[in-house]
Amino acid sequence: WVQIACPRLSMDWGVEFQKPLLSPFELAVALDEISFPSSHYPMDYYSNDSLGPWTNNHESYRPVRVKRRQKLVVTAEGV
Repeated sequence: WVQIACPRLSMDWGVEFQKPLLSPFELAVALDEISFPSSHYPMDYYSNDSLGPWTNNHESYRPVRVKRRQKLVVTAEGV
């Protein structure tokens, strides 16, 4: 089972389930999409600067923003 709401739920309540309850990060590791970092366990699920695509705010999921047109300033001469 993969729990996609809040990653803390998998850690805090995972022991209450008979089957493993994974976070999206743990699923990405299990599917060999990423390697498990030995130095830390990322908890950046809601970060705008997340480390990988297991988060909902990762840049790969954001819409491409269209550049705005430059402002055109019109002035009247002799007024």
